[in-house]
Amino acid sequence: MVNIPYRAPYRNIHFSSLHSCNSSGSSTAGNETPPTSPVDPPSPSSRKDTLKNFRIIIILLLLFLAITLGIGIYLYPSFLQVDWGEDTVLVIGNQRIGEGLVEPEEREIYLHVDPLKEHLDPRFFWDEEENTAVITTEDRIIHMESEKNTAKVNLEPMKLEFPLREIEGELYLPMLFLSSYYGIEIEHHPKTDTVVIDRPEEHAAYQAEVTSSNAYLREGPHFRKPYLESLKKGSLLWVEQKKDGWNLVRSESGITGYLHDIDFTVTGTYYPDAEEGGDGYPPAGDMPSDADKQPATSPEHPLTMVWEFAQLNPDVEDIGDLGPTQVVSPTWFHLADGEGNLRNLADPEYVDWAHERGYQVWGLVTNDFEPERTAELLASSSHRKTLIRKLLAKASLYNLDGLNIDFENFHYDYRDEFTQFMRELSALCQKEGLVLSVDVTMISNSAYYSRGYDRASLAEIVDYVALMAYDEHWAASPVAGSVSSLPWVERGLRRVLKEVPPEQLLLGVPFYTRLWEIKEKEDGEQEVSSRALSMEGIEQILKDREVETEWDDKTKQYFASYEEDGKTYQVWLENEASMEKRIELVNEYGLAGVAAWRRGFERSEIWEVIGEKLKKHPDS
Repeated sequence: MVNIPYRAPYRNIHFSSLHSCNSSGSSTAGNETPPTSPVDPPSPSSRKDTLKNFRIIIILLLLFLAITLGIGIYLYPSFLQVDWGEDTVLVIGNQRIGEGLVEPEEREIYLHVDPLKEHLDPRFFWDEEENTAVITTEDRIIHMESEKNTAKVNLEPMKLEFPLREIEGELYLPMLFLSSYYGIEIEHHPKTDTVVIDRPEEHAAYQAEVTSSNAYLREGPHFRKPYLESLKKGSLLWVEQKKDGWNLVRSESGITGYLHDIDFTVTGTYYPDAEEGGDGYPPAGDMPSDADKQPATSPEHPLTMVWEFAQLNPDVEDIGDLGPTQVVSPTWFHLADGEGNLRNLADPEYVDWAHERGYQVWGLVTNDFEPERTAELLASSSHRKTLIRKLLAKASLYNLDGLNIDFENFHYDYRDEFTQFMRELSALCQKEGLVLSVDVTMISNSAYYSRGYDRASLAEIVDYVALMAYDEHWAASPVAGSVSSLPWVERGLRRVLKEVPPEQLLLGVPFYTRLWEIKEKEDGEQEVSSRALSMEGIEQILKDREVETEWDDKTKQYFASYEEDGKTYQVWLENEASMEKRIELVNEYGLAGVAAWRRGFERSEIWEVIGEKLKKHPDS
């Protein structure tokens, strides 16, 4: 019988009283081993699972903390407010321009010249020699001298309460005074020390209202960008351009930043005079001027102008029919010196004759090809002012319809000054109702005869640009050739049309031709000279010598050559055939018309060609 001992709790078992059996079942006395516990301790695999679960919990906890920390770091900038500026901030429209560029005073706001030129008036001109600022608008010209309480508006004196000023060597302009001339609105916001300039003519901003109770004006177009200002519900905004998502806006305090369109709604236009457009926003347009303007009346397009060479004014009784001519431009006003004085050849009888026949009179102003005299004039704002005053006085005295500026042979160093002169003159011509035109040469590398014309800028200033498309081979040319071959004209025309709109461009055509004399010298070289002749004059010479002409397909002109007294004579004729080719270019490129140099050199048949071939524009 086997004795089964009492199973006491594990802690009360006495291993010494027990015997174990060997593998064969026999007792092993004196060599005892502990018995197996009735409750097994945790196995190694169980402990591993527990440790694994613990590690997972730790990892998840760390991951949660990392995500929370990451979100916090990601969102932190959105709760950060940044400073708007330490110095006075300049805002133009909804664009923050910078700090320290504007100086607000109690009754005036001074603006640094750099942002003025960059953002408001790229045409601003500063005469450093005379410390004079020249400001031109469409119909105004303002002269202001540094630190002087006087100015001139359209050449008339005006008292200034606050003059042009230099602060620490930098030029500042009184913008409250100039605001009406520039058509701008300017305001200082003391709370944020911000000066805001608006240009109403651009209709760049629209009124809106904050609709969210938690709206933040942010530094950039994203919700995690730092904010510049917390906006109250119901406060006003000016929106530059409303679109889905983020919008550039300006708050009532002048601060400009980004706001999402869920935080506001457009309530109207910022400028109440604007007309409503179909999309709820006003169309772009110009702010109406309060000036008493007399708009210049231009002839119907395509127009025909002819220059009158008037060193001695012609007897009007001797002037025949000018066919389709609408404008005559006599060479009356000559620059007498670099100070702006004029030599005047104007003839009231000629003006009466022209007006009786329905012609407009555009008095021509020439610099007489004097480069030094021209440089002195252009470099000085006071000298330009003198010349402009005299020209306007002459235009009024002789009842002129316009002015034609023919400055030639001046160095390209004065290119910007010439453009400025034309800009200043244009403003007052607009006010006086005078048509303004300027003569330019073909584009070339000539420092004196081409590069001085900023043709694109001139086209923005004047009513017409007359392209002098002749003198391909000029009087002193070292080789004989056409005055104006058709391929040369068309190449030059295409280049100029890249800078001047066709509806402003008059194609200059020659009524003269050159008779070239070529003499062989003993050293084998040729001596070339020429003289200009009228159409009838050269035809008479060829007729007297019984010289036949032949068509030159290269120049698209008739050509003649003959020998006399050991010399060779050559001529490329200007006549009805060459004129017809030029009129075809006017029609093909949709130009404003033609300008011919000069009256008295043409055959009467030329007027018939121009009248018959010059096509009326569809909109005329």
